[in-house]
Amino acid sequence: MSVRKTVRDLIIGKDKYIESYGEFKQAMLSGQFALIGVVICLLYMTFDLAAGVYETTPIFISAIFFLLLSIAIHRQGDHCLANYFLLPTINFTVYIFASSESPNTGAFIFFIVNALAAFAVFNYKQRLLSILFAAFTYILFVLAYFVDFSILPPRNYDEDTLLFFVVINFTLALPGGMMAVYLLISLNHHNAMQLVANNTLLTKTNAELDRFVYSTSHDLRAPLTSVMGLITITERAEHREDVKKYLTMIKDRIHSLDRFIKDITDYSRNNRLEIRREKVKLVDLAQDVWESLKYQPEAERINFEIEIADDVYIESDKARLQVVISNLISNAVRYHDVRKPEQYIRLKYQASGHVISIKVEDNGQGISPEFHSKIFEMFFRANEQSKGSGLGLYIVKEALVKLSGSIQLESVPGLGTTFTVRLPR
Repeated sequence: MSVRKTVRDLIIGKDKYIESYGEFKQAMLSGQFALIGVVICLLYMTFDLAAGVYETTPIFISAIFFLLLSIAIHRQGDHCLANYFLLPTINFTVYIFASSESPNTGAFIFFIVNALAAFAVFNYKQRLLSILFAAFTYILFVLAYFVDFSILPPRNYDEDTLLFFVVINFTLALPGGMMAVYLLISLNHHNAMQLVANNTLLTKTNAELDRFVYSTSHDLRAPLTSVMGLITITERAEHREDVKKYLTMIKDRIHSLDRFIKDITDYSRNNRLEIRREKVKLVDLAQDVWESLKYQPEAERINFEIEIADDVYIESDKARLQVVISNLISNAVRYHDVRKPEQYIRLKYQASGHVISIKVEDNGQGISPEFHSKIFEMFFRANEQSKGSGLGLYIVKEALVKLSGSIQLESVPGLGTTFTVRLPR
């Protein structure tokens, strides 16, 4: 793993990242081709120097220089320009040596690898460049073996040396060809998997959208229709007490509508906004949430307890974390048990290894076991008398997906409920 990271840092640069998976893999392959080219040049230059052949040294040094230059350009982030140095360098180097020796050395196999490399290191939008470089490779192949011209003096080898070079050339060229083909296969596989994932997400989104439109239209109209009916009744009321009662009912319907619109807004923001990580003081966040809820009539007799140290900070998306905690506490308030003399909601925190846990405990009504697997579904309500929109816990689950977190439910009817949120540390 450390070797892979070292190679990655050498080619791309330390602490530098490429967002596109395909572009990253192509840049890495291009850089690896350059590194392999440097190794091959050093290897052959050593052979020649050991044999007393010195005229090839400037060519090898020039090739190494341009190959290292292509890696340096990769590190600057201009991956396409790096390929403009890589491909001509390896093509001209192969041409120079292939044109000076017998085809029986097998040097022509590097032309095949170069053509494959041209299609592997450029993306689909740059496919014309791939074709042009492949054509360029073919032209050099023709010039090397069918035109009587050579920069280097002709080199002749005996049969044993020819066989040696065939084995060496094939052994060095095979990994390069395999790398190019493997990259093309892996990119196709990655794209296929991404397409499957996108289709699954699209199917889920379409199903949720249909349900969302239907339920939203109903849940928006119901309070408005109720308010209109109450206004009509209020206009006919003759006693002040009746008017006050109807106005209270109207206010209740408006609050219900306001909560529903807030849930829709939270749902939209969670899907639309990017993750923004920052340090969040958990105690302050919990207190802010309770401040916004404690004046509700249902919260009047509830004791809210924060069992979290004052110096606890977590790194997360504050807006989404607030939505998660707010919905869980709001649910605990909404479904508290009025029959109990001491009603409480407790917020707890625990850190273990790379995971943090936030617990919201209450001694409210509890949730029946048959509903445990359904409460996180969109617009699910355990009963028709439920005051919620049915979106709250669904939004909690979706927000936690964005935060790479999870949620677990423990609940016993009549005793209370505990939600445990787990987030990466």
